Amino acid sequence: MGNFRKRGEEAVLICVCMVVITIMPATAPSMPTISVEPSHLKVSQNETFTINITVNPAGYEIYAAQYYLYFNPIILNAISQSQGNFLSQDGANTYPVRNEINNTIGRIEYGETRIGVENGVATPGTLASITFKAIKYGKSELKLSNVILSDASATSIMTNVSSGNVIVEPTVFGAMFDTGRGEYPSIAGTHNGTITPKHDIIVNCIYTYPCEGTGGHTEHVIIYNGTEIIAEARWNGYIDDYYNITFPNTFTLLANHTYNYTIITGSYPQIHHTNILETDDGVITCSEFIDVNGRRYTDWIPAIKLYYRISPTTTSNRTENIRVGDV
Repeated sequence: MGNFRKRGEEAVLICVCMVVITIMPATAPSMPTISVEPSHLKVSQNETFTINITVNPAGYEIYAAQYYLYFNPIILNAISQSQGNFLSQDGANTYPVRNEINNTIGRIEYGETRIGVENGVATPGTLASITFKAIKYGKSELKLSNVILSDASATSIMTNVSSGNVIVEPTVFGAMFDTGRGEYPSIAGTHNGTITPKHDIIVNCIYTYPCEGTGGHTEHVIIYNGTEIIAEARWNGYIDDYYNITFPNTFTLLANHTYNYTIITGSYPQIHHTNILETDDGVITCSEFIDVNGRRYTDWIPAIKLYYRISPTTTSNRTENIRVGDV
């Protein structure tokens, strides 16, 4: 009796498994994909570069294609858009339905169809190539929109869309405001004064010269343009490269413009004991220094370097938000 019941339970279990396998849906077929390639670019200001708009049919026969590509016209200028060989790869003739560039609103339009044949193409290829010039530093999306891939019967095919982006780095990496090394005596406190650069300086980082054997650093820095704060950053503690602080926003200090600064230091930073310091990069002054014991001075200038760091290691929002000082 026990063996009979056991065999019956096994039979029921097998039947249930067969039913489950039978009713499981088939794997959905893959969809074609239209992509920006390369999807992530880093270029220099004033550099010219080209991206491709590619199509992977994923087994479908593509007869016609169209897209819009949006970009930031403050960052990029579209120069040209040229036809690829995707739709004509088998020798068939094609007709460009649309090929337009609008640098005012930052939109590129493209459309193309095969003609004189009844079949589409199923092999991946480049639909079009677009050439840009990077006119300003910052980040721009390369966003595909209004994408339509269709077959020979003009039926739209569901499509995966893969957009991209480009980061434009400033070309003036070497430009900086550097006071050079300072000296003892030193103590932590709050420095207030002015900076007047001799040349334009793109900035996203401040370095503080520490006294030898100490952890001298900047804890809080604010750069003003008159009464307006154009940049502010805080120290993250004794981690990583703690002598450097990365600003959340990249900004520009313009030549022959005077900016105010407040720099709060910790431990023992190097000091220039003068009320005005002229360097190859410009002039920095001390209007007041209050040390941690409340004593006031007018001739303590912190030894610092304001510069653009190509790969900052601290904060994450490095060049996404661009703010130019005193334009």
